[in-house]
Amino acid sequence: MKKTLITLILIALSVIAVVYYIMNKPHKDINNETTINITAVQLFNEFTTNESAANAKYLNKALEVNGIIIVVAENQDNEQYIVLKTNDEMYGIMCTLRHKNINSFVGDNVNIKGYCSGFAGDVKLTDCVLTNK
Repeated sequence: MKKTLITLILIALSVIAVVYYIMNKPHKDINNETTINITAVQLFNEFTTNESAANAKYLNKALEVNGIIIVVAENQDNEQYIVLKTNDEMYGIMCTLRHKNINSFVGDNVNIKGYCSGFAGDVKLTDCVLTNK
């Protein structure tokens, strides 16, 4: 009975330690990442031409994308995002920004760093920061 109780306590402590580590794990900083440089048009074309190959090449990787802003708005979670222009009139590169209140406007040509999170009409980038205007 004592061995079982000690084993359960050790398992519980191990689970608590793992959860604590995961919850306090340092957040990746896009500014310290080596990025793949690409234009918005090239990135979108790769996803629309061969999504599985583009996923293998870009998914969960740090990208620096150059393009022209066509939308500056907020999503339902009150996060600011921008959309970069592509050759498709309906879809673009949707970049959810890490910080609000950027000083960029529709028509600005920008470089933006972010993590590629996939393709669903738009190519999605998360945790984005503008690197220049």
